[in-house]
Amino acid sequence: MMAMATRANGDLAAPGAAAASGSSRRDIAVREPKYLRIYRDLRDRISGGQWPAGSLLPAQQQLAGQFGVSIMTLRQALQLLADDGLIDTRHGAGTYVSARHAYDLGGLRSFAADLGAAGADITTELLAAETVTPPADIAARLGARGEVLRLRRLRLSGGRPLIVQTSYLPVRLARVIDPESLGQHGLYTILAEHGLAIARADETITPATLGLRDARDLARPESSPALLSHRISFTTTSVPIIDDYALLPADSVAITVSRSPGHLEVHYALAASVDLRQPRSPSAPSDWVKPALSSSSLSTFQAGR
Repeated sequence: MMAMATRANGDLAAPGAAAASGSSRRDIAVREPKYLRIYRDLRDRISGGQWPAGSLLPAQQQLAGQFGVSIMTLRQALQLLADDGLIDTRHGAGTYVSARHAYDLGGLRSFAADLGAAGADITTELLAAETVTPPADIAARLGARGEVLRLRRLRLSGGRPLIVQTSYLPVRLARVIDPESLGQHGLYTILAEHGLAIARADETITPATLGLRDARDLARPESSPALLSHRISFTTTSVPIIDDYALLPADSVAITVSRSPGHLEVHYALAASVDLRQPRSPSAPSDWVKPALSSSSLSTFQAGR
């Protein structure tokens, strides 16, 4: 797949700009942002067992000193680790290697990465990667005048369908997103590696029922209750770049809240009644059908994929 180059400011360059000589590869390595090198180093330390699940990472000032960078640069690397679900920052307590079976609505994280890092057997099946003419509301949010890239993914836990997720992105990103990599990495990480880091996201969670095709993909009866997460993710320059819909069957997920004076934590968690051994039904058509929604919104969070 052809990769489109990105400029230092995150804008996409023309395809011809990606052609380079052997010497240019060395230049690219030199120009690679420091936070990406730090992210990979810390990721390798965590995956290699230097910091087991639940362990406390060194203080940010200490890590910044080790790498010879500012706190701001270090935090960019830590944000990518959080996007991958590898770390969990607890206010006033420090940063820990993720060890819980939950998805924190308070941070920019991936459903699959956070559950997987906590020990769940999460796999991703790509159902569709195509350019389509979007509905008018999605086109307006993304500022798209023509087609957009649509990705439809199925998240499974222990082989049982857990989440069906449809993401719309500007069509130019089809040149930088390798569909095969979506099984190993979240969209946030892939985009960050091309200079398009996600800075914030707005999320609305509403009650829903499963349409026929969603029900088939999720191996649930049609019209089963579900939660619909609609999330719009923005770049550091406040440009909307992902318009995302994730359906979570009500029998598989719970929203839990931990309250204390001056502090509130909200999480998605796997419901205790889920039988992860139940196999999924045969694959359904890849077209996405928006389910019927209740007119009342449960909650709105600033969070991310």
